[in-house]
Amino acid sequence: MKLADLNPREREYGYIEFDCPAGHPHRLIVPTDKQFEPKAWARSGEFPDTLTLSPSILAHQGIPNEREFISGDEYARAAKCGWHGFIRNGEVTNA
Repeated sequence: MKLADLNPREREYGYIEFDCPAGHPHRLIVPTDKQFEPKAWARSGEFPDTLTLSPSILAHQGIPNEREFISGDEYARAAKCGWHGFIRNGEVTNA
């Protein structure tokens, strides 16, 4: 799938965010600015169409959107997302 399909936003504070590729009701936040080193992802390309981030992304913890509107089971799945994948040349793929 394309990153552009996941409602991406590039924030002025040095990170990007996008909807969970696994379809969970939360967004992933990935720091890309050197101010966050050593935990910043290296980036190349133009946001979002040709963006590449390195290394892979592991969503080990999610903060669900609109918590009050989802069931407890959905909240638990989103909070333990576990999606692992790549953003390469604007494409989002599973690891």
